[in-house]
This record gives sequence, structure tokens and C-alpha cells, in this order.
Amino acid sequence: MTRPQQAQPTILVTGASGYVGSRLIPRLLAAGHDVAAAMRSPDKASAFPWAEQVDVRTMDAQDAGQVARALAGVKTAYYLLHSMDGAGFRSKDRELAARFAEQATRAGVERIVYLGGLVPDGGELSEHLSSRLEVETELRHFDGAVVAVRAGIVLGGGSTSFELIRRLVERLPLIPLPAFMDATIAPISIEELLSVLVAAHDAAPAPAVVDAAGPDAVSYRQLVKTFARVAGLKRVFINIPRVPYVVLIYPAAWITRIPLPTVKALIPSLGENLTPEPRRHYSQVISSTADLRPVSLEQALLRSLKVNAPGEEHALTESDPEWAGGDVQLRHARRVRTGRGLLARFRGTGRTS
Repeated sequence: MTRPQQAQPTILVTGASGYVGSRLIPRLLAAGHDVAAAMRSPDKASAFPWAEQVDVRTMDAQDAGQVARALAGVKTAYYLLHSMDGAGFRSKDRELAARFAEQATRAGVERIVYLGGLVPDGGELSEHLSSRLEVETELRHFDGAVVAVRAGIVLGGGSTSFELIRRLVERLPLIPLPAFMDATIAPISIEELLSVLVAAHDAAPAPAVVDAAGPDAVSYRQLVKTFARVAGLKRVFINIPRVPYVVLIYPAAWITRIPLPTVKALIPSLGENLTPEPRRHYSQVISSTADLRPVSLEQALLRSLKVNAPGEEHALTESDPEWAGGDVQLRHARRVRTGRGLLARFRGTGRTS
């Protein structure tokens, strides 16, 4: 339900019904900010407990008029929009970002906070990460300050990258680990990322780039094995040579039941080193994060097993994608099985999603 119009909000969150946006809004409200939630389908707002506390604004990013109206009276705008699929998604994302930057300038917005991805050193970027960087470039045509928060893999129930790992490990008793999974990454918990995003709202001076990475640098191979251990799953891991990404995409989509276009976008990034530049790490460029306590890899993975746990930002919620979730859940500090594994489906005792 849309809240009656009152004093114009100072913060706009685009992609408000998405994974990060829906969790960022409660943080901003708790900090005392007036918030406007922009979404293409405002009817979706009723699924969130914060619906009555924000001004829900209709915004299709392809419609310049709707973008302009959504930005009216806004001081800071969080740009959380990006595509992972569809023909020409990169050019579409560039176009949307350029339109948003133009309308934000006209509306007198002072700052845009953009959530992008960590940029690996050297080498060719995947389509997914290339698009994230291109969007950042387009947003910098905005006349005000642009703070690009570049994050690595986000750990939390409902996060697409986390769900891909969760579902592969839960549903395969024998897990192949291609050589490219030796790439080094620095995953960040959703709780830690939200703290960085909130701090980016009024960081002074506004940093151009903030690398948001957690405290533990590991390989993808180690991440997969750590999840299996934290979830209490005994798995056999087999190291295999480097194989073309396309060989893995279709089996991974079938096993995980994650939409194929999403898997196509994510799999190639498994071979990229995604670690922060030390001088750009949030702890170095945003002074207000000095007291922020990073969440360890194991703690983030364990807490991500929770479901519908009030006050737990890592927990899967009813508003997350229908395909999200897994076999192992953490309930009252105990791991329980729900019968969603691949072998359970073969036995006819498991769920199909």
C-alpha cells in the first residue's frame, strides 16, 4: 500500500523489491531517514513489512517521465538496477543508467550510490561484470556525486550467487571442481554490505569507488567446501581440468532450478579474481565504518541457512524468489533437513523447487 504523500523523502531506493533493496530500506528507516521506494510494480510493496513506512513510487526505468517523478524531492538515490539476461542486456542497462543520471541531474539530486561489482585486475571481464562497470561509467555523467560501491559475492539467503552455490552443493553428492575455481574472491555478508551502503549515503568527502569485501579471501573451491561443512553435508569433491563455461551452464541450471539466463550470467564470473583494492576498501575510504565489525565467512554462511527469522538480514524471506531456498535450514541453532535435495527428488520424497 502506498503511504500518503508527506514531506518529500530525501532518499530514493530503486529496485526496492529486489534482494538488496528490500533489505536496505529497513536499515535506512531505522537510521531515521525518510525513504521513497521505487518499483515497477508498486503492488509488490504489500509483501514487505516496511510498506506503510515509505512512499512507494511507480518507476519503470525505461520511462523518463516516471523516473523524473520518482526523483522529485530526492537528495540521495540508490541505484540498484541491473539485468542479467536478455538479448542486448548490456546496451539496455547503459541506456537505463544514462536516463537515470540525466533525470537525477534535472531533479537536483545531490548523490547517487550505485551497487556494482568488484573489478578483477587484468584479463577480460565477463559479460556480467562488464555490464556493471559500464553502468557505473554512464552514471558518472550525473552532475552530483556518484559513489560506486563495488561488491563481491553477497552471502545471504535469497542472494543469487549464494543460492547457486547452496543448491549445487545440496543437490550433488559428488561435486566437480573445475580448475578455474581456483580464482580468489572476498565474499561479503549481506549484513556487512548493508552497513557499507548506508554509510555511503553521507560519507564526506564522497568517495568515487568503495570496494565492499568481507574479511576472508578464499578460492571458489574453498567457498564450496566451506559451505558443505557449515551445512553439515558430506560431499565428495573431484578436481577436474578447466572446461568451457558452456559445458557447465545447462547442467547447473537443471540441477539448481535457477533460471537459465541467470546461470548463464553467473557461471563465467566463477573464473574471475574478485578481491578488493586495499586502498579502496570501505574501511579506508569511509570513516564512519571504522567501528563496523566484519562478518566472517563461516558466520555469514551459517546465518544464511535461516528462514523467515525476524531481525536476521541473512535469512531467506517470503519476498525472495520462489526458486530460492534449500534443503538445510538453521532453526533454533540446529540444522534441519527439509527434503529438497536432488536425491530426495529421485526418491519421490522431496520438493521440486
